[in-house]
Amino acid sequence: MISSCGDGPKPGKDEVCVKNPKDTSDLGKRNHFIPVMSIDIYKKNFDQSRDTIDQRLPDIMIPNYEIFNRASIVEYLKDSTVAGLKFLYGIKPGSEKKRALRLMIVGVDKNGKDVYLKGKPGGAMGAQATNDDGGLEYGQCSPPCDIQP
Repeated sequence: MISSCGDGPKPGKDEVCVKNPKDTSDLGKRNHFIPVMSIDIYKKNFDQSRDTIDQRLPDIMIPNYEIFNRASIVEYLKDSTVAGLKFLYGIKPGSEKKRALRLMIVGVDKNGKDVYLKGKPGGAMGAQATNDDGGLEYGQCSPPCDIQP
């Protein structure tokens, strides 16, 4: 759970206080809302383009979507220097026949500079956690993105 950070009771064991400081940067002023009708149009256009790309680059698997769990996102939201999240695309190495397009998430500060998570073995980041700084990947994909390097 995410709870208020006001003067009320302190968050419980499974709750996190996420502060939302006033952000006057260009990013903070942006309205990111998109209507469902536009989402449907964008998705349809993507689906059509993905089929064309798949024919031209059959060695790259392009997922329909990726899902990231709440706990991973909250790790970024707990950092008061994070003003937003940057979504990056990359190609995960795989066999010569199939590589996967993957979505990665990195925090950004109010100046757009990358903010990385501190790796924590056994923490909210799960089995992929290390002592290295980094971002998020390993989203749940459709079709499954289980291609191994």
